[in-house]
Amino acid sequence: MTTGEKIEANANLVKWCVHILGPDDVMAAPSHDAAVAHAHELNKLLHRGARRSDDVLCFAYAAPWPHDLNSHEAAVKDWLHD
Repeated sequence: MTTGEKIEANANLVKWCVHILGPDDVMAAPSHDAAVAHAHELNKLLHRGARRSDDVLCFAYAAPWPHDLNSHEAAVKDWLHD
């Protein structure tokens, strides 16, 4: 097992989500790696155009799931269907 694989395995001891700062929304993610990748893709979409000084700060990042474990399991099913 590589160091990167060990780090991901350790990270996945926690339940993950993509937190979108601005609207303050969270989307459950099946893994840390999936959360990081999805946040990166969302940020590319969010910041395609030039930012204006009056724009609302909005960006996505991987974060630990802030709710109970049962709600994470149910929300991940939505992730897999989208």
